[in-house]
Amino acid sequence: MPIIDRIISVLDPLFHEIIIAGWPEGSPAPQGVRLTADNFAGLGPLAGIESAMRASATPLLFVFGGDMPWLSEGLIRQQARRMLSTQADILVPRVNGLVEPMHAIYRCTIHARLQSYLLSDGSPAVIDFYTLVDTRYLELPSDAATTKAFTNINRPEDLPGG
Repeated sequence: MPIIDRIISVLDPLFHEIIIAGWPEGSPAPQGVRLTADNFAGLGPLAGIESAMRASATPLLFVFGGDMPWLSEGLIRQQARRMLSTQADILVPRVNGLVEPMHAIYRCTIHARLQSYLLSDGSPAVIDFYTLVDTRYLELPSDAATTKAFTNINRPEDLPGG
């Protein structure tokens, strides 16, 4: 099963809309998703977050990495419950002091600030934007389940047995 299909199989029961930003032009889109193009080409994940936020019909946006095949429904639900209980602009998981920006929940009300930040030639690092809004952290244990959920696959060698 392609990584993106595995990701969608986890997200589909959780969200009424799945938006993918930065999908390769000309590649067939996965079933059941909306594609959106980046407005700020070359600025990496932060540009994709802005694009998905602009396209979103909901007040909250769960941001995930398209290279994270073992997303955890339980972890996403835990994160969503915490986000709904706070007024934070962004909720990001943190394990041993390290954040996972590609597994975060964003309030779409910060879209204008994100757009302004990108227009101002701010750093394209997602974590640099966090200092400009109310960012809170979901402290998670450093265990096998968390490690697996945050694993990303960038090369065939990253796969078990690869």
